[in-house]
Amino acid sequence: MVEVSYLRASNVFGSGHSNDVLSYMMGPVFYPARRRDFVVNLHVLGGGARVAGVVPLSTGALDIGHVHTIAWAFGGGVEHWFSDTMALRISADALHTSFFNSSGVVSGQYDLRSTVSLVYYFGRHKGKRH
Repeated sequence: MVEVSYLRASNVFGSGHSNDVLSYMMGPVFYPARRRDFVVNLHVLGGGARVAGVVPLSTGALDIGHVHTIAWAFGGGVEHWFSDTMALRISADALHTSFFNSSGVVSGQYDLRSTVSLVYYFGRHKGKRH
């Protein structure tokens, strides 16, 4: 699996500035259960991320920063096929990135990321899946 994602939150802490995460990762996907219209997947991804935004400092002030470092995610999802080429995918991941803590030091952080996607498979037909 290759994944590139962008997440953004606006007006963080009422500062007028936004926070964003750009991640790019790849890794294996495992399919522990498959049925004709239903697929369960587990994945482990590694790569990098750029996290930018507002940092609340221990002094009560706000600062703006960005960190570009390694990132990883692990999680899983379910996919329900409702036509020969389309499916609804729901997934959740624990995403590990790094950003500044309240002391201004770069430290790791985990976030929960959930997604709902409409997936189109080019040339795939329900009856021909393995």
